[in-house]
Amino acid sequence: LLKSLCYTEEDQAAFSAESVREGLRIKDLIETAPHESIAESIKYLLRNRIITRGELVGVENYILGKPSNVLKLRRDHSAAVLRKQHEQRKQQLQDPLNLGKAAQISSVKSVQKARVRAAMTA
Repeated sequence: LLKSLCYTEEDQAAFSAESVREGLRIKDLIETAPHESIAESIKYLLRNRIITRGELVGVENYILGKPSNVLKLRRDHSAAVLRKQHEQRKQQLQDPLNLGKAAQISSVKSVQKARVRAAMTA
């Protein structure tokens, strides 16, 4: 059951390549938008429905120019999931659904923080 819930290495590579392409596409749109600042460019792209708010999630690294904050969020997410997994092992449990819920909660918190940061720059 657990193996069927995991992404294959090919899936992970495809997601990674797609994320890079999408990030570069959005970066290019921001850089070529007809405005003086990144914030104004983003507002222009959103107003004209060239991009959606959902597409901006994950590009806070480019917007804020602080990759260390993004890396910290990723590390915190990984640590939260690993803590939950460690708790399960101590209790001699193997509950992938519960572990998945912990990952989802952590991920939702990260997305919310990213949206707040993006909104602050807009």
